[in-house]
Amino acid sequence: MVNERSMQDGIHSLSLFHFRNYEELSLSLIPAPVVLTGPNGAGKTNILEAISLFSPGRGLRSAKLSEISNASLKSSPLLWATSLILNNEVQLSTGLELSLAHQSGEKRVHKIQHESVKGQNSFSEWLNIIWLTPETDRIFLESPSIRRKFIDRLVYAEDPLHSERLNRYEYALRERLQILRQGGDPLWLRSLEEQLSSLGVAIAIARKNLMQRLNEGQEYQHDLFPRFKSQMIGEIDEWVSNGYAVDIEARLMEEFQKNRILDKESGTTRIGPHRSDWNVVHNTKGMIASRCSTGEQKILLIASIFSFIQQKVRNDDRLIVLLLDDVIAHLDFHHRVVLFDQICALQNNHQKECKGSVNTWLTGTDPLLFETLIGQGQFFSVDNAILTPG
Repeated sequence: MVNERSMQDGIHSLSLFHFRNYEELSLSLIPAPVVLTGPNGAGKTNILEAISLFSPGRGLRSAKLSEISNASLKSSPLLWATSLILNNEVQLSTGLELSLAHQSGEKRVHKIQHESVKGQNSFSEWLNIIWLTPETDRIFLESPSIRRKFIDRLVYAEDPLHSERLNRYEYALRERLQILRQGGDPLWLRSLEEQLSSLGVAIAIARKNLMQRLNEGQEYQHDLFPRFKSQMIGEIDEWVSNGYAVDIEARLMEEFQKNRILDKESGTTRIGPHRSDWNVVHNTKGMIASRCSTGEQKILLIASIFSFIQQKVRNDDRLIVLLLDDVIAHLDFHHRVVLFDQICALQNNHQKECKGSVNTWLTGTDPLLFETLIGQGQFFSVDNAILTPG
């Protein structure tokens, strides 16, 4: 029987409407890790995706929002919706509606306590959502842009304004290149480069601070998790490690001006945080993650996530929702046990110094792989969008 401890902030219930293969679903939850098992295509990941849509962007699948609704239900004014009720009775909702007022004919809605709010950033007052999926297994072998996106989601969990800075930076990058191609107004060009310098340094510093916390968080890790060094690699990342923000902004501004002709010819901006990469080194082996085995890469990624979470729960009282989609594949028995122990310790807030709480959701095809969570987690068998407790 799961230990019925005092209710902390957590997800008390989840509701889906016209979402993927779920016409309607209402799920009541207890404060324990949630384990969803069942065959491929049964709808396990769809539930995790629904939760991930309370974070900035388009969720863990990066899907077009109009594709989420069941095709047979397109006649409904509400194309799809998902809502969470937290244990402190706060209700968060998001969905997609048909709307004649919008050019696309669709309107994304966000609500807190049934009152409309502007964008998913409003949910960050209550939630930090982090996920690992089978796609992230290859993160150390993918392009730098994939790793930057992963790191930026973690930065956003600490600083909700980070997403806005990134959007403004990317917009200014496109504007600058367009003006360079067109030979436009030099004053406007200088204004954009000032924006890029200020935003670029702020982005690089935020990532640097995250690297420091990832490295420091390892002191709370289980011994079976490998020790690692996490760092951002790039010219601007070297600058922010050894200088003051105002000086680095001036230096970056000079580089933008110096590279105008080259950037115009190449159609790319040669310097800035959009060129940075995330690098992880396995300390014991002295080897970068991309050269480690598949299993070692996955363990390093999990170790990085838990290092981050260990830091967060000690300094932030918001709920962390950790979505682990088929994450235990390629993990041996010992690392599965360590992973589950860490999850339960954080979920149950055994560590008295923790301010925040963690709600973990796991999926897998074989329930036997989760046997050490029996009695500590809430299990559901998923088959063709039907959930059976146990």
